[in-house]
Amino acid sequence: MIDIHTHIIDGIDDGAQNMEDSLALLKMAAESGTTDIIATPHIIEGASHANWQTILTKTEDLNRNAQDAGIPIRVYAGAELEMNWDMLTLLKTGQSDYCLAGSRYVLVELPANTVPNYAEEFLYEVQIKELIPIIAHPERHPYLAKHPRLLHQWLRNGALVQCNIGSFTCKFGTEVKNFANLLLANNMVHFLGTDAHSVEHRHTDTTAGLELLAHKVEPEVLNRITTANPAAIIADRYVDIEIPKEIKLPDDKNKGFFSSFFD
Repeated sequence: MIDIHTHIIDGIDDGAQNMEDSLALLKMAAESGTTDIIATPHIIEGASHANWQTILTKTEDLNRNAQDAGIPIRVYAGAELEMNWDMLTLLKTGQSDYCLAGSRYVLVELPANTVPNYAEEFLYEVQIKELIPIIAHPERHPYLAKHPRLLHQWLRNGALVQCNIGSFTCKFGTEVKNFANLLLANNMVHFLGTDAHSVEHRHTDTTAGLELLAHKVEPEVLNRITTANPAAIIADRYVDIEIPKEIKLPDDKNKGFFSSFFD
């Protein structure tokens, strides 16, 4: 697996607090089969967030320490950018600052409980800069759970979706799990991430999540969202996505369609 969403760089945000934490998370990731991992520290308006050069430097420091420790994993620099109008100034046409692994893909996080009234325009402006927005863990967003067609419209306009693998194992509760399964059933999950912050709580062990997903989707689907699509990010290639024309919802008419996705 290639994990595209983690908070493993030490001392930058609310994730790993020191190099020991970072290496423990990398070791756990490698032992569960992760080969590559993208560090995505929070970039939040009004907070004292790291500049891009700091993220690059600390990512290389982490890679050196991982190599010295014999941990067979490669770390790439990235960021999790808050959907805030003022943050658009950090993104420049023709540059990969605050993007994932030196690519044109940028991970965008919505405010916790609201969707800004400029959300669609924000995503459009990201694309005007010749970048591709990936919505971070929308399955955890209560407004989108009630209005899944809004997320679907963003996808039809060119955005992509990353879900937390822990959402499928009920780490964030039943409602989040159900919405994650709805997105999965509708081919609206393009990447997975652990969103790891610490060894004790939200961590990098993907074993349980991958085992569960292997029983929900065909092998080619699992390979696509765990390996092929994120590999396209690292190679800075376009991801070939087929967006459904409309969302199927779990009403009686679609009961059979959803039977393999819901418990």
